[in-house]
Amino acid sequence: MKKSVSTFAKAAAMAAFLLTGLAATPSLADGHGKVMAKDAWARARTAPAKVAGAFMTLHNMTKQDDRLVGAKSSISARTEVHTHEMKDGVMKMIHVKEGIELKAGQMVEMKPGGYHIMFMGLKEQLSEGKEFPVTLVFEKAGDVNVTVSVKKAGAMKHGHGSMKHDMKKMDHGSMKKSN
Repeated sequence: MKKSVSTFAKAAAMAAFLLTGLAATPSLADGHGKVMAKDAWARARTAPAKVAGAFMTLHNMTKQDDRLVGAKSSISARTEVHTHEMKDGVMKMIHVKEGIELKAGQMVEMKPGGYHIMFMGLKEQLSEGKEFPVTLVFEKAGDVNVTVSVKKAGAMKHGHGSMKHDMKKMDHGSMKKSN
């Protein structure tokens, strides 16, 4: 009896998740009911661009805290978890070495100006309408595959307004891998 109640509770939680629209395709991750990703997207980049970012909402479907500790993709030489930080009036991009905490049952939004997946050394152009795979690496959930959709170059998604990119005040660092 206890096992059937547990199975029913898991099925009910998944049904609630699906009904809230969080399982929108094609960006639903295959996290085996552990960690899901919604609305994975990136901005279109021109041919000479060497960096890009991807954004999405992560949902921890378990009763255990987890942590996004890395990412992998064939579209770039290096793929890392990043965030932004304002320091001395300059917006800096920071490699989040410790990863992003994802509390049990909670969601984390990765969005412009905040957490994102950073692609450095792009191997191909990201054209509007293209899709590409990314593997998110979690401490407990393991690898979760996500399909990222490329939106127009100025996309902000979910009505976050506009973000000014003053290249004189935006420091992307040396893009060297930090330990």
